[in-house]
Amino acid sequence: MILCDIMKKAPWFRRREAKDILISVLALSFVFSYPESILNPVFLLYSLFAVGLGFMGHELSHRYVARRLGYWAEFRMWNQGIMFALLLAFITNGGFVFAAPGAVVFSSYWAFERPSRAHVGRIGIAGVVFNISLMYALLALGIFVSHPVLGLAAFVNGWLAIFNLIPFGPLDGGKVLAWNWKAWALAMGLAAAGLGISVLA
Repeated sequence: MILCDIMKKAPWFRRREAKDILISVLALSFVFSYPESILNPVFLLYSLFAVGLGFMGHELSHRYVARRLGYWAEFRMWNQGIMFALLLAFITNGGFVFAAPGAVVFSSYWAFERPSRAHVGRIGIAGVVFNISLMYALLALGIFVSHPVLGLAAFVNGWLAIFNLIPFGPLDGGKVLAWNWKAWALAMGLAAAGLGISVLA
């Protein structure tokens, strides 16, 4: 109980976690804005807003739900993921975005206690729910306010949701699918529909 209390009272953001988030946001913002940002640096600022909002909201949603469920949770940068994302952006000339520069890692405070499938699924879908909700909010706002950053932010959030729902490897999709396939299908359907609207708008 003493260890648990100490961890729960730790600073909301440790220095390493804040650094990892900042580097990940900068790298992903560049990837989403390439190659347009090379000719028009303003587009990079738009991307920083769109990606910063969507990516941080996604990861912090994972983190928040994990902590609410009683787990230790922090964001960790994935160096290989960032390098692969940059390399893929250059190879495809921005045609495909690999959106996995890092992830929230979580575990029980006790060595022999493993997270249940339901908890893993709920933590996994939390980030996707944030992206889908923000995407539709931005699309609705775009009806009344005309600005390219709103469309970009909606697109980024839709892509983050769909990419993370892919049931492969460490992505959220496999965790959600193993927990509740109906929740996975609903989230994928909403994300795909919203992304389609953002592309056509």
